[in-house]
Amino acid sequence: MANEQGSGGAAAGVPRIDPAELNRRLNADVAEVEALGRTGARIDPTAGDIPDQVRAHAARIGFESPVDAAAQALRHIAELPAGERGTGSPLAPYHAAAGRTIAEGEVVAHSGRRVVFHRAAPVAAGVTVRLEASVRVTAGGPVWLDSFGWPAVETAVPVHAFAGTRADHLAEAITELSADGPFDQAMLMVFATALGDPGDGDDARRRELARLVADRPGQLAAYVSQAGTYAESVRANGPYGACLHRSALESLFENYLGSAAFALVDQEDVDDLDEVLREEIPEADTLAPETIPVGTPVHHWWWNLAVRV
Repeated sequence: MANEQGSGGAAAGVPRIDPAELNRRLNADVAEVEALGRTGARIDPTAGDIPDQVRAHAARIGFESPVDAAAQALRHIAELPAGERGTGSPLAPYHAAAGRTIAEGEVVAHSGRRVVFHRAAPVAAGVTVRLEASVRVTAGGPVWLDSFGWPAVETAVPVHAFAGTRADHLAEAITELSADGPFDQAMLMVFATALGDPGDGDDARRRELARLVADRPGQLAAYVSQAGTYAESVRANGPYGACLHRSALESLFENYLGSAAFALVDQEDVDDLDEVLREEIPEADTLAPETIPVGTPVHHWWWNLAVRV
């Protein structure tokens, strides 16, 4: 979904930011990152267990670049459960969650120069998300965080694990929307209602969810846009986020909105999203089949494209 360019080079419809304001925001982000005290740490690669040494410095390990630290927090904060996102700036809660993953998580890869930690975090009753912190050990012993969020490399375990019933997940989605919780977390629960045999369902609750979504056209449009962002970045970040967002949208359209979906979402935007998925996923790293949430409808073709089956 390429941006159209105007005569001045700026994307059409995107407001320009005054250079002085851009510089102010950048300086504020850098100052906030530096105030976290995550200025890196140093270990002795020749002495003792490297993962244990890294764990001991979990509270100090951050990104080598403060600018990258701010960008990563903004880009990946929504991959955390709502309860770990905080209510203000994402920088502190994002880095706190990364530190917790390093301190408490399971070591799933260790090459001497890189240690990868996974932690399963609760999202809702019966639903967990697997978070990954990848730590780089540089020559001489300085250690830095390279990435944090959903697993960025192929993993033979689910990123999201779902237990409970369809009715449970539908009730959770309605609760999130009624409380004006994070829209993306409500959409995750919408996707969960499509896993396995949907059964007869509760028509009144289905209509309630449809009404709540219809009352938030801006948030739905933003979710479609976020799906496009994940689709366009699959070569760098893997296909998981793009596939998850597309399945959540398909579940919403098929099971709740029906033909009303395209009174809320532009059909062309969805078609563009699918075109990007078809073009970009084959060029990205593959997903392990175990990554696909159990019960995902077989016609959600983007997952099969991602695992090459």
